[in-house]
Amino acid sequence: MSFAHPHLLWFLLIIPALVGLKLLVDAHGSKAERLFTAVRLRTALVIGRSLWRSWFVYVLYIMAMACLVVAVAQPRWGEDKLEIPDKGRNIFIAIDTSRSMLARDVPPDRLTRARLAAHDLVMELGGERIGLLAFAGLAYLQAPLTTDHDAIIESLQSFDHTIIEWGGSNLNDLLDLTLRAIKNLPKSNYALVVFSDGGDADASLVANIQRLTAAGVVVVTVGVGTDTGTLIPNPEVEGDYIRDEAGNVVRSQLQSGVLQQLASATGGRFLKLDAQPLSRQSIQPVLDRLTEQQSANRQTSRPIERFAWPLGLGIFLLMLAWIISALPRPAARPFVLALAVATFASAPSAQAAGQPDLLAFMFQSSGPTPEDALKALQTHDFRKARELYEALLKREDFDVHSREELLYGLATTEHDLTNYDGSVKNFSEVLHTQDKSLRARAHRGLGQTLYDQGVRGLQQQPKITLQRWIDALRHLDAALELDPENKDLRDNRSHVDKMLVQLREMIKQMEEKQGKKGDKGQKGQKGDKGEGQEGEEGDAGEEGSDPNGQDKLKEQKEFKGEKKGTDDGIGGKDAKELPEGRLQAAGGETSEKEGPKPVGEGDDEKNKTAKTRPSDQRNPRTGYTPAEAASFIRQYRDEITGPLSHRHHTPPPNKKDW
Repeated sequence: MSFAHPHLLWFLLIIPALVGLKLLVDAHGSKAERLFTAVRLRTALVIGRSLWRSWFVYVLYIMAMACLVVAVAQPRWGEDKLEIPDKGRNIFIAIDTSRSMLARDVPPDRLTRARLAAHDLVMELGGERIGLLAFAGLAYLQAPLTTDHDAIIESLQSFDHTIIEWGGSNLNDLLDLTLRAIKNLPKSNYALVVFSDGGDADASLVANIQRLTAAGVVVVTVGVGTDTGTLIPNPEVEGDYIRDEAGNVVRSQLQSGVLQQLASATGGRFLKLDAQPLSRQSIQPVLDRLTEQQSANRQTSRPIERFAWPLGLGIFLLMLAWIISALPRPAARPFVLALAVATFASAPSAQAAGQPDLLAFMFQSSGPTPEDALKALQTHDFRKARELYEALLKREDFDVHSREELLYGLATTEHDLTNYDGSVKNFSEVLHTQDKSLRARAHRGLGQTLYDQGVRGLQQQPKITLQRWIDALRHLDAALELDPENKDLRDNRSHVDKMLVQLREMIKQMEEKQGKKGDKGQKGQKGDKGEGQEGEEGDAGEEGSDPNGQDKLKEQKEFKGEKKGTDDGIGGKDAKELPEGRLQAAGGETSEKEGPKPVGEGDDEKNKTAKTRPSDQRNPRTGYTPAEAASFIRQYRDEITGPLSHRHHTPPPNKKDW
C-alpha cells in the first residue's frame, strides 16, 4: 500500500493533542462540579451527564477525522494493467559531443546548452517516436526509436565530451549511421534534428545527402555557438586551451555553411540556438510532413485509488457520532450501548473481508517510501534516490517481491550514476525473482549496463569490452525469451550484435597490424647478427639501447613462442599459449625483463618446486591461475581509476580532433 500524498499523514499527530485536550477539559469540569455542588446533592442536581458517552462520541469524531485525513492522502494498493498504443512520428535527435562543444560562447557551454535544448524538445514531442544519436569523430546510436521518453532523457543526461574517444565533428558518419538505423525499419519518412557547431565540408557528404533524400529523411540543423567564436578550454589541463599540432591555441566558431547546406538539400530548416528554448513550433512545418507509424501496444500499470474506503468510513463515523449526541440521554443509554457493541463487533469481519484497518492508518510509520525513491529517480536526483533505496532496503517490513523491486530501482540508480559494478551486482540479485516480468527487466538492465561499461573501456581495453558485450548480448537474449514481443528489446539486441561485429573486425585488424610489426622486428634482429644491411629495416634493430641490439634480441627470444593475439590481458584460455615467463610477469611474480630461468641453472630441486607452486595452479572453478586473476584485476583497476590526462585521442584524417 502507498499514498499519493504521504506528507499529509502528519496531520494524524493532532489526534494525541486532541485526546490530551479532552482529558484537560474533563478534569476542569469535574473540579468545578465538586466546587459548586455538595456530595449529598450531586446526584439530584447533576443529571444526564455520562462520562463514557462523552468519551465514546469524542472517539467517534477523532476516528472520523483520522479517516478523512487518510482519504485526502489518497491510499493506493493494487495495479491496473493498461495498453497504450505505441505510435507516432519518427524523429532522431543527434548531438555533437566533440571537444569544440566545450566552448563557452553560449552559456554555460555549447554541449550543455544543446543537451538542455534537446531535453526541452523531447518534452514538447509527447507521443512521438524518438531516437538518440551521439557523434564526434564517429557516430553511435545511443537509443533506438521509442515512445519511452523517460529512457531517452536518461540517456541524454550521460552525454559529455568523453562519451566518444574519437575527435572532430564527422557529419558524414552521422548521416551514414542514420541510413543504417532506418534500413531495417518499416518504410516511412523520418526527421533528423542535429545539434552541432558545424564542421568542414566533405566531398562524400553530397552522396549521403542524396541517399537521405531518397530514404525520406528531412534534416533540421540547429547551430550551437556564435559567429565570432571563442577559445576551447582543455578539459585535461586546468587553465589551458586546446591547441593544434603547431602549438597554436584553437579558436572555434559556428560554421553554419555545411549545416545550411544539409538542411536545404533535404527540405529541412536551419535554426540558430539562442537564449530561447527550442519549441515544437520551430520544427512543426517539418513534423507536418511526417506520417505516424503504428507499432505494437505498450503495456503499463496504474495504481488503484482506494480513498473511497476511508472516506466512506469517516462519513459513517461522523453520522454515528451526531446521532448518538442528538438522542435523549436517559433513553439513549441501552440503545447506544447495543449500537457500540455491534459496531466494534463488526470490525474483525470487515478486516477479514480485506477492508482497511483503521489503526493501521492512524499509526502508519513515517519515513521514506518506495514512491519517494522512485520520484527522486524520475526527477534525475540520482544521489538522493540511491540514499532512499539503501535506507528502504535496510528495513525489514517489506515482502520478498517488494525488496526485489527496490533492488531493481537501486540497480537502475547505480547505472545512472555510472557505478556499473554496483548496478551489475544488484541486477544480478534480482535475477533470482519468481516474477517473470521483473526478471526480464533485470536481464535487460544487465545487458545495458554491461554494454555501457564496455563503451567506457573501449579505447583502452577492447578485448575486455568484447567480453562484456558478449555477456550483454546473452542477457538481452534471455530477456527476449521472457518477453519476445518487446520490439525495443529486439532493437537493442540487434544494435549490440552489430557493435560486436564491428569490434571483432577492429580487433582482428589490430592483431594483424601487430603481427606485421613483429615480423619486421625479427628482420631487424637478423640484421644485428651481421647478415647484411637488411637489418636496418627492423624496428628492434634500430631502437635498442645496446649498439648491437643484444637487449632487444634477448627479449625477442624470450617471447619467440608467443602467438599473435594470444595475450588479452585478462588470462583465460588464450593465456595457456603464452610462455611461462610471460605468465609470471602478468601475475607480478617476476619482471618481464628477467624472463624465465633456464632449465639447468641453479638447484634442480628448487626448479621443480617452483614449477608446481600454488600460484601456477589453475583454479578448476574459474579457469584462471592466481597470477592471471591478479593481472585481470590490476588492468580493470587501471581502467576505472586512470587519470583523464592519460586518455588517448585518436585524431581524424584531417588532423583536427576538436
